[in-house]
Amino acid sequence: MLDASDPEFLLTRPEDMRSALFELTHPDSHILVRDAADREMAVLVLGADKQTRQFFWRPRDYAGADFEQSDSMGLLSGTTFHFHATAYGGVQIRFRVQRPEVIHFDDGSAALMSPFPDRLARIQRRKMFRASLATGPGLCQATWQPDPKQKPYRFTVRDISVDGVGLRVELAVPILPERGTVMEDVQLDFGDLGKFSANLEVRNVYPISGQPMIQPDSPDEPAPRHVSLTGEPPMSHVGAVFLNLDARQENWLQKVVWRLEKGAQRD
Repeated sequence: MLDASDPEFLLTRPEDMRSALFELTHPDSHILVRDAADREMAVLVLGADKQTRQFFWRPRDYAGADFEQSDSMGLLSGTTFHFHATAYGGVQIRFRVQRPEVIHFDDGSAALMSPFPDRLARIQRRKMFRASLATGPGLCQATWQPDPKQKPYRFTVRDISVDGVGLRVELAVPILPERGTVMEDVQLDFGDLGKFSANLEVRNVYPISGQPMIQPDSPDEPAPRHVSLTGEPPMSHVGAVFLNLDARQENWLQKVVWRLEKGAQRD
């Protein structure tokens, strides 16, 4: 059993907690909030603001309530709320916050706003371990050029394991490769640790900031109205798995992941 109080899993730096909160904006995340009376509700995390160090959330079954006039769930009368979440990929994220405030958007909708927690537990099993490069975004870059006549895509590697990689790019989701796309001959540059070329299969693509958090299901549907919470440029996440690595490549990659992990622990 993995203990959420283990220092290995605790995050206290605002940038690390913001990254973990952004993981919860993925549509496959499952988030439960429990109040002091042990009542539970399913919620969604909408985004996080790195400037004010606040994040935005609302009940999953939100139906246009403004919370102030209709607070049937006691969200504005409770004192402490415990978040128990399973993010994409099975990562467990746990933290608690005090009573939230209400924020209203131009379209008439409302959300709850809470400051970043003092600390946050992010638990990932060893067999799924991904070395995080969140604290050193310039360390590893990835480049992919699907067509010699086109400008290459340039990514920052957010995290990496022997199975896959998480990439960040300052582009909106609609112009990125879709789920199932095979990205051939992706060049990964680990700086002093060396370079690596591999084929990647895209497993998920989702917005991080500066764009609608939900994309339309059909091209005939209108683009969703978006209220920018941070004023940041478009940023998206691309999650992909390595394809057909041979034993030599897997061994080399494992050593890189191990060295990145050791470097993160020293930091």
